[in-house]
Amino acid sequence: MSTSISILICTRDRLGKLKETLRTIAKLSLPADRETELVVVDNGSTDGTAAWVEQQTLPGLSVRLIREPKPGTGYARTAALQAARGEILLFTDDDVRVPPDWVENMCAPILEEEADVVGGTAALAPSLRRDWMNAFHRATLASTEETATADQPSPITINMALHRRVLREVPAFDPELGPGSKMGFLEDTLFSWQLQEAGFRFAEVGDAEVEHHPSEDRLRRSAFLKAARERGRSTAYLRYHWLHWNEWDFTNRSAWYEVWRHPYCVIVKRGLHLLWWRLINIGAIQHRDGIRYYEFSLVNLFYQALQYLKERHRSRNYEKRGLRKRSGVLPERLRLRETPHERDDSCRGARGRSA
Repeated sequence: MSTSISILICTRDRLGKLKETLRTIAKLSLPADRETELVVVDNGSTDGTAAWVEQQTLPGLSVRLIREPKPGTGYARTAALQAARGEILLFTDDDVRVPPDWVENMCAPILEEEADVVGGTAALAPSLRRDWMNAFHRATLASTEETATADQPSPITINMALHRRVLREVPAFDPELGPGSKMGFLEDTLFSWQLQEAGFRFAEVGDAEVEHHPSEDRLRRSAFLKAARERGRSTAYLRYHWLHWNEWDFTNRSAWYEVWRHPYCVIVKRGLHLLWWRLINIGAIQHRDGIRYYEFSLVNLFYQALQYLKERHRSRNYEKRGLRKRSGVLPERLRLRETPHERDDSCRGARGRSA
């Protein structure tokens, strides 16, 4: 058989959702001339996920369970990369429904040597759509149908394929980012940015859309507020450690005499701005579901400033736009196996620098 394929799913305590995802994976149309495996990484579940996965058999697919007890998708996704045997690696989540031709469509640009990384779209399940939603709400719920563009590709792991050659340059996800970490988001965003920085070829496909079925709890106002806080902290981490923003960048300071742009002053101003907005929009904050984009942005910016005050006392974890983490909480799995075909690809792939 030729080029093998690995489907990678990370999960934690969402067995009911995972079962539905695997039901659609069982219906995939798989290429007969390519070995395909499913790798499920259990990130410390306590709901019987591991025992259930170990009992599964799927047509045309070998199923393997990998245990990663350290909480956080940064650890779990790196464990998936380490365990995968395929040359093409497909990431998706444990709460999606994949179409029957998903594997074929996602792999095509890589097999045709047109791309090293492929992003597919994700749509929010119709049962979860509400009249109050707009593109911002759907994007916050990992819908990419209105945000994915070929000009600025930034695929995320809800629907992402890559050739394993990229792991020579960008071998791991940052464990300080992503759900389950203290930051909470953007581990796959950073990974995607690093792949772009390395010079890999990207492609976006529109005919491999997955359907996202998050919990209804994520429609609540409290969940959107939590997302705003975590995105703010995660964004501050990226801007400080990877983009190397300084104090003036974070506070929009442009001259030495602008003392009102001192970080502590900025935090106070942003806090007062948020409080004032809530006082004059009392009706908006009484809704059980949804959130106004303006309030979400204010919360995000407030927590960005707070997190910057914490991060500025640390040495930077990356060289500016670096491809490998050099300090902080380091990924533990950096030695990634090569397939027999991978050495033949050594002349293809990254054209940028290695950090």
